[in-house]
Amino acid sequence: MHSLLFKILRRTVLALLGLFLVLEAVLWLFVRTPVEPLKRLDLSNSIPGLKKEVRVTFDRHVARYLDDKNGSKPPGTVRILCLGGSGTLSMLQNAEDTWWGQLGRMLQKQGLKVEVAAWGQEKAGIVASTPVAGQLMEEWRPDLVIGNFGFDDVVSQPVKYTYRPDKARRLPPAAQSSGWKQAVLTVSQTARLGRLWSRNNEAAVLQNQLGRPDRYREVFENVKKSIAKSPFVNPPARPYDNDPLKEYLDGWKILESLAKRHGATLVMTGEAALDSASLTEQQAENLLAWSTVEGGVPSKQTVPFRPSPVWVEQEMERYAAAARDLASELKVTWFNLNGTVPRDPDHFFSDVQLTDKGAAAAAGELLPVIEPFLRARGGP
Repeated sequence: MHSLLFKILRRTVLALLGLFLVLEAVLWLFVRTPVEPLKRLDLSNSIPGLKKEVRVTFDRHVARYLDDKNGSKPPGTVRILCLGGSGTLSMLQNAEDTWWGQLGRMLQKQGLKVEVAAWGQEKAGIVASTPVAGQLMEEWRPDLVIGNFGFDDVVSQPVKYTYRPDKARRLPPAAQSSGWKQAVLTVSQTARLGRLWSRNNEAAVLQNQLGRPDRYREVFENVKKSIAKSPFVNPPARPYDNDPLKEYLDGWKILESLAKRHGATLVMTGEAALDSASLTEQQAENLLAWSTVEGGVPSKQTVPFRPSPVWVEQEMERYAAAARDLASELKVTWFNLNGTVPRDPDHFFSDVQLTDKGAAAAAGELLPVIEPFLRARGGP
């Protein structure tokens, strides 16, 4: 009796194993799934300067890819990883319409084999980006890293800012797949397909939350109405020991170290911003930046305020000057995009959010800066 049950069990297991192997063979031959499936989100917004219908594709780090190139690097290809804030994430633009996407297209038209990826996070700043930056460099192996920071490092730090040199070490590590899961995904198409279904379900939830027509346009309009009640002010000067500029420079040093560790070249760029002393009152209505300061009753209550465009411009110039000196010390390239993109509604639809036209202008400014690096890295 036991022998019969054992035979039945063995045949069942062998049959299931055989079916699994047949399924694996079919999937490998005809329906290959990438190791890292990308989520896709379709957005529809009527915002001047941007396309109404936009498809956003991203991975588990919320990194985006031009041409969805997130697998292993083909021979002879140069990879560019762009890091920054919301102006780099560019959630309301197709990848090919962003500043980094248009830069990639321009380089491709020059005959260069390039792949471009980008990661950005609003109100994070450069130091907060370093854990994800390190993970992306480890996984994607870029040849060139373009950092595009400045705005959030100026406006998003609290008024009662305290400098912590060890801030980067306190940050949680970026999400990464466990070793055994990655090993299974490397050899099994069935496992990859299962994760793809899971990611598609996650994307469907995001689509329901964010894909409603004009959802982002309504958010922008509501933010404008809310902050318009607050006047523009110049935040109080901070003591030297608690100057956020120190943190900004720390972030560049960490990125340069990460890039060098992974065999990449870092290019430091200053972020383009709409804020300027020359803005008209109507143009200033597109400024959405705000912060908080303690005040009111009780004293711990936070009160919103709008940093004045004059103050933002001056601070970003101060940060840019310090970054230029640091770049010289580190022997890397510095290029300040701020002020090179015309500060008007045709090129910006908020503080650092570029229109398609503005992104083209930024890409055009960066092209002669970036192309020589790619030629030196093995381009034709």
